[in-house]
Amino acid sequence: MYRLTKEQEDDLRQFRLVSNAVNSSFSIEAKELLDPEAVGEYLHKLKQHIGAKDEKVAASILVKRYAFLPVIYLYSMTAWNLKLDISQENLSLESQEKNELWLPGFRFKNLWGKAAGADRNQWREEAIRSLFSIHVFPILDSVAKESKISKLILWENIAIYLFWLYENVLPKEPLLAREASEDFKFIMEEASGDLFGRYNENPLKRYHNKKIFVESTGKVIRPRKTCCFSYLTNSGKRCGTCPQVCKNL
Repeated sequence: MYRLTKEQEDDLRQFRLVSNAVNSSFSIEAKELLDPEAVGEYLHKLKQHIGAKDEKVAASILVKRYAFLPVIYLYSMTAWNLKLDISQENLSLESQEKNELWLPGFRFKNLWGKAAGADRNQWREEAIRSLFSIHVFPILDSVAKESKISKLILWENIAIYLFWLYENVLPKEPLLAREASEDFKFIMEEASGDLFGRYNENPLKRYHNKKIFVESTGKVIRPRKTCCFSYLTNSGKRCGTCPQVCKNL
């Protein structure tokens, strides 16, 4: 096992890695998100905190924030060939506020990584299984059951940040461009469904659709297939890739 350096820790802070616990009712151990009663109570509190219409909206926003954990993990995997310990017992969500937005951070009790072996492809497959099938899927399943939200929405909430990481962040580092392209292709197109949980098909693949050019803004975007309900919170704002907005373009 490899202990991340201070420089690596600092690099991950751009993805909301934090070092200190925050004494807040909105800080929660990752393992608690597997407990139905704890999840129900947390979603109820979060609903009130962000002005969500109901628990479905709160669940969607929770998973949008939680999506930064896969970003932290996959950045470490692609940039440094490290597989972080993301067991639920090793992680907590630490509440943070920024410009009145709820933007929680992630604290690792032990920030260690397992280096890739001689067969990186096999190691990568194990890394993806550890992230999605073992960590993410049980939490999505728990949150979805308590809030009655479709997991299609929750998976897309994660997918949009993987697009951002692999299409915008990692390509800026020339030495990582090739590795990033290969890892992204594997995650989105080649990985089998069982690496993501109880699936026959890769649940992320459906969201990897073509981008479109928006003449009014001059931007190229990938419209979402599902709505994340962010407009049903205090902000009242829709995402730039909202399917309700994009269908009129």
